[in-house]
Amino acid sequence: SSLPPSINAVTSSCVPLDPNPDSFEDGSFPLPPWSTGGDGDWALSTERAYDGTASLRSPVLDGSQLISNATLQICDDFTGGILRLQAFAPVMPPKDLFVIYVDGELENQLVNVNEWTNITLELAPGPHAVDFSYQYNIYGIGGFPQDTTDGAVWIDAVELDILAQTT
Repeated sequence: SSLPPSINAVTSSCVPLDPNPDSFEDGSFPLPPWSTGGDGDWALSTERAYDGTASLRSPVLDGSQLISNATLQICDDFTGGILRLQAFAPVMPPKDLFVIYVDGELENQLVNVNEWTNITLELAPGPHAVDFSYQYNIYGIGGFPQDTTDGAVWIDAVELDILAQTT
């Protein structure tokens, strides 16, 4: 059972990624350690999936200088390791792009990725906030010509490989 949102906000306890890997098959999002926010919310989708029948999809954004993030919170006791995921990002600047930040620092940017692609990020020990950021018209350009991009990105099979602790 999950706590009401007001209690979650107060306790701020960290929850490990479970299942690991997370292929978003349980039908619930966002639940800790995941959150979503910005100008729209990421949601489960069966439109595309790398593993199983579901994935996580960015929202449809329409306007100027809009950003939506899905955030994975990694706990204080994390001993370091590798974050692996599959991404499908048929985005094309200046209209839209897909950026991955770790603790506010740009770690990866995907453009015109029209198939599932493996992404690997090395993470140091300690807590981390990993933001999967769909950015729409961040330059404030008016009127895009008709294009063939989907106006969204998808992630799936998010896995945290934790390094073994040495004693």
